[in-house]
Amino acid sequence: MKRLVPASVALLSAASTAAMAQEGGSSRFSAEFAIEIANDYTFDSDDPAAELSDTYVTIGAGLSFALAESTSINAGLVFEPVLDPADDRFFEDHGLYVEELFLSHDFGGAEVVLGKFNPAFGAAWDLAPGIYGADFAEDYEITEKIGVGINIPITAHGGEHTLSFAMFNADRSLLSNSLGRERGQTNLAAGGVSNTSSPESYSVTLSGNFGATGYNFGVQHQEGGQGDVADQTGVVLGLTHSFDTGSVPWEVLAEIAWFDKFDGTRNSARYYTLGAAVPVGRITLSGTYSVRDIDTAPTDRLATVTAEMDLADGLSGALAYRWGREDGVDSNTIGTLLVYEF
Repeated sequence: MKRLVPASVALLSAASTAAMAQEGGSSRFSAEFAIEIANDYTFDSDDPAAELSDTYVTIGAGLSFALAESTSINAGLVFEPVLDPADDRFFEDHGLYVEELFLSHDFGGAEVVLGKFNPAFGAAWDLAPGIYGADFAEDYEITEKIGVGINIPITAHGGEHTLSFAMFNADRSLLSNSLGRERGQTNLAAGGVSNTSSPESYSVTLSGNFGATGYNFGVQHQEGGQGDVADQTGVVLGLTHSFDTGSVPWEVLAEIAWFDKFDGTRNSARYYTLGAAVPVGRITLSGTYSVRDIDTAPTDRLATVTAEMDLADGLSGALAYRWGREDGVDSNTIGTLLVYEF
């Protein structure tokens, strides 16, 4: 299930708040938290073993400490299940891990980050609407890498834009493991793209907006690790737009991602995501349709519908239906989600 408030979003907000606080002479420390209680109930599947109920909690924390006016150290922590469910599960298999831990310095014309962070590439893994809208796009989200990143803000043609560049390799430090239920520490022998001995992989992304239209365009190259037959190369293009139709504003999203030698194999892969959201009174209704097409594998398809509502200040709830065809297996899932942000 997609986290509605990713740790990286909370982290950027906390870092910005800490920097402003330092400029104002107040506390150097800032934090943002999101607590989510969720249930995924798969009630009908071609695979009877997939019919189960999974109840769990996800806690994301973005922490930032301002060392100076333009310098901060930032951490993104996540507490969530670190294993997939094998049977009905009720608040089990949770682990705490460090998703990001980096030093940031703003030079005015550019921000430099150094440490463990999530390089920019694509946006549907974050912006696709609904509880399950990002399930396929999360496959190509780049997370938990060690390296250096540069973010350059640009103001042009009436819009705000950011050019991001990152060089990285997979995290194999103690931070790749988790406390509580252990997910295991990454090592070179595990293979996988970007799991190399030095920062040999990179991503370049340009994102921004022109009025009500947002966009992102990115390229990546991730070096193959041990056991991989090739290096992975990818391209992504995404658009969002808000339609002001009077009393009912619509928001739409479309993103396409293409990969050569996907995941270090000889396969090409293509991802397509379409989503839309519209408010109806206090409720926001949204739907997403996604396709995952990988050579030598059946084409996967995903359709979701979600209703979300603000219940109180910082508290929201959501109810969703998910239909998925994955590896030739059709499954139907009902999901509920309660989120508190502070």
